Order: sequence, then structure tokens, then C-alpha cells
Amino acid sequence: MKFITEKTSKRVCNHMNKDHLDSVHKYLKFYAKIEQFKDAEMEEINSTSMKIRYDNNYVVIKFKEEISEDEIHKTLVSMIKNIE
Repeated sequence: MKFITEKTSKRVCNHMNKDHLDSVHKYLKFYAKIEQFKDAEMEEINSTSMKIRYDNNYVVIKFKEEISEDEIHKTLVSMIKNIE
């Protein structure tokens, strides 16, 4: 079983929301099929999914397979490449 710590989750979410918010919005639109929202941020990432908050709602986007902390970057990048 793979595991992502709460500390790593917070660090990744802060980084994504600060430096890659456009990607978070793309995840929401493409993987969750939520086209319209005013505000969205990544709330949590764990070994099986990411949780995104948008307009006081939440959506969980599951990964294709379980990931480890070392696989977060590769996974998030590949998910964006799948969109573009």
C-alpha cells in the first residue's frame, strides 16, 4: 500500500494553488466534467485521488492507479498532458 503524508499533501496543494492553478482548473473541467465555477483550489492529495474544492463544493478525482509521494509530480504532469 502506498501512502502520502498530510505534510506532503499540504505542500503539494499549496504549490499547485500558488503556481499551477490553471492546471487545477483543467483537472476540474476535464476529469470531473465541471465546466463552470468561480473559484477552485486543490484541497488534498492522497495515494488514490485528489480533492478539489470549487464554489463551496468538493469533487474527488481518482487516479488510474495508486501513487506514492515520489510519483505525485509525474502523475499530475501526465494528467495535464492527457488533456492537452
